Amino acid sequence: MSNQTLHEEHLISLRRLELCSRENAHRVANRLFELKRRPVAVIRTGNPMKPFHVTDEATQGDHVEVELRA
Repeated sequence: MSNQTLHEEHLISLRRLELCSRENAHRVANRLFELKRRPVAVIRTGNPMKPFHVTDEATQGDHVEVELRA
C-alpha cells in the first residue's frame, strides 16, 4: 500500500468520524426541523458505522437521543 493510499484512508476516517458524530446528527436534525416544521428525532442506532440516525417519522422502541418539536 502506498503512502498516498494510507493518507487517503486516514482522511476518509477523519471525515467519517465528523459525519458520524452526535454534533453532526444534531445539525442535520435542526436543518430538517427548520425545513419541514414537524417533529424530528436523533436516534442512537448502536451501529458503529452509523451511530446516529435522523428521522421525521414516528419512533417507537428506538433509543431517541434528542427530539425536536414545535
